[in-house]
Amino acid sequence: MHITEELNQGQLKAVTYEGQHLLVLAGAGTGKTRTIIARAAHLIASGVDPSKIQILTFTKKAANEIVERVKASLPQSNSQAINGATFHSWCNQLILKYPNLFGAAAFTVIDPDDQLGIMKMMSGTHADTYGKLRIKPQQLLDIYSYARNTKKNLTESIRILLFKSRTDKDTDYEIAAMKPHVEVLLRAYQQKKMEQRYLDYDDLLLVVATQLKTNAEARELLAQNLEYLLVDEMQDTNPLQWELLSPFVEICKLFCVGDDAQSIYSFRGADFKNVHQFKDRVKNSEVYKLEKNYRSTQEILDLSNWLLDHATIDYNKRLAAVRGSGEIPIIVNVNDEWQEANWIADEILKNYTDEDRSFSDHLILSRSQYYTKSLQAVFIRRKIPYVTYGGRKFLQAAHIKDLVSLLRIVNNPYDEIAWVRFLTFWEGIGEVRASRIMAAIIADEGKTDIATLLAANISGSDGQRISELYQAVTQEKGKVGKMVEISYEAMSLGLAFKYRKDWTEKRKSDFPVLKLLAESYSSLGEFIGEGLLDNAEKMNGANVLTESKLSTDEQKDHVIISTIHSAKGLEADVCIVLNVSPKSFPSAYSLDDIDAIEEDRRVLYVALTRAKNRLIITRNTASISAVHARSTPTQDGKNTDDAETYFLTGLPEELVTQETVGHQFNSVKDAPQPNTIDLSSGMDFN
Repeated sequence: MHITEELNQGQLKAVTYEGQHLLVLAGAGTGKTRTIIARAAHLIASGVDPSKIQILTFTKKAANEIVERVKASLPQSNSQAINGATFHSWCNQLILKYPNLFGAAAFTVIDPDDQLGIMKMMSGTHADTYGKLRIKPQQLLDIYSYARNTKKNLTESIRILLFKSRTDKDTDYEIAAMKPHVEVLLRAYQQKKMEQRYLDYDDLLLVVATQLKTNAEARELLAQNLEYLLVDEMQDTNPLQWELLSPFVEICKLFCVGDDAQSIYSFRGADFKNVHQFKDRVKNSEVYKLEKNYRSTQEILDLSNWLLDHATIDYNKRLAAVRGSGEIPIIVNVNDEWQEANWIADEILKNYTDEDRSFSDHLILSRSQYYTKSLQAVFIRRKIPYVTYGGRKFLQAAHIKDLVSLLRIVNNPYDEIAWVRFLTFWEGIGEVRASRIMAAIIADEGKTDIATLLAANISGSDGQRISELYQAVTQEKGKVGKMVEISYEAMSLGLAFKYRKDWTEKRKSDFPVLKLLAESYSSLGEFIGEGLLDNAEKMNGANVLTESKLSTDEQKDHVIISTIHSAKGLEADVCIVLNVSPKSFPSAYSLDDIDAIEEDRRVLYVALTRAKNRLIITRNTASISAVHARSTPTQDGKNTDDAETYFLTGLPEELVTQETVGHQFNSVKDAPQPNTIDLSSGMDFN
């Protein structure tokens, strides 16, 4: 069967498009991935050279999946030559292939660890300037990256990242005072990169985008080798990525798939206008819509459609369920998060025992992982297995970087940043001593085995222990998962002591995850390079598994607790969206900014459309009462405060059913307390 025979009419129309440029507005659950795969397969079946088709995604995993499925659909063709990559990996490939053309010959790509190390170095070199600031080196890097990805100036980038977009006079004064010092440090960081011939991740995009924009020879060369550019998750692209894509309007044919209603990453620089204004920005282009939803029942989609209908932006789409009707969504009114957590635990256990559902049939979504702490505590107490998605960046967590520093020096003995981190991990070795040890190893220039040098330069049993660890890990260089395992066995006591405040609750369970991740790479170099790069790119929108209670058994049945920003691509039979209350949807930070309010609406839309059969929304009755108590109607009948912006205001009764949870003693502080202490019951005098 040809792949196009499996498509619906809307998908087929997009896949067989013969014009110049096309944007496919693929609503939630409408078969976006299937459509982009079918497009590539159709082009190859029509005679297009696969090597002249480039697929761009936001994660290596997504790129590999699309490419492999294209190859599987055309087993007898020459489809093996098709290429799929992330934006950053593709630009890296182009720079490596044409180093002189892009002016980046002999440059080294550095990861976030290296960037932070350089910025700390610059902060020390310019100590007088840095001392006048009250921000961390990582915040300086965040400002630098945000400004370049969003194409915003330094003043606005500081305002957005450090002052939550405030525009009052006090904020203006603080920004004006700190900006010159920030500029000095950012320029110094930039100069250091040039001197050391380093490229950070943003540089990869900038180098290619700049050359394509200004260099006709570069455009002509790529035009000879590229006919079709297929872009996945277009709504997650930022202004820098748009600047990279713009020259290709003249070079090849664009086929972009995305959904403006699912653009929720502006805090990372994503600009939904790249989708919403596609036809205005790209000449000779058309926009097709996919509105047949294969995931959810119509009742769930009715609520999702209603949410978009009340936006100030015209999304001009209505999802229709191929599967037909089902259950009406439920709103559960609770008094606090403990009551909410216990109700959810009851519901999941009831579904597990009475309805024969698995724990993995349940997906719980929240604005933040912090809000789910009560829920996680209740799950642990009631023995409900779960994993969490979202939160901090996994490979950038301090305890993970401590262990990976050993792998980095095995991979590259000249990695100064990794040497200092690894050596200072051990008790009794400070930065000065670590620098001396590192200098001796580097000065040896590989003449002596590094394990021998470690034993010679670190006195006593510590030197022998560290030397033996380095040797043991080096001997397993072809087995990355085994290297992680050996490293963890040797470093676990030190890690447990260093992070003793939250070792058991948070950090310890991350190491089985690290081993699983490492085992997915065929070489140490690939893990250190592509693994770190891929993990950084996952921050742009894909799932990030972090702070996890993950068993090493990947098949284990567990509830998924995820931030909404990490939920795209996830779906579940039962989806529970937490705390859809005033000051949460929209958030208190969004109330003065219509664009921020609309992004919060899209965040909620993404959450609602994860549900397949049962959608449950919780909300806090106290916050609703407080908002409406403060609301006073004006002459035109509108409320004077944020009650009118609360997303569920005016929700038609036929779209949801409501349930109010009765009072329970959900925590110690919630239980009635005696007026006096009675000690008599503690002793039997008979």
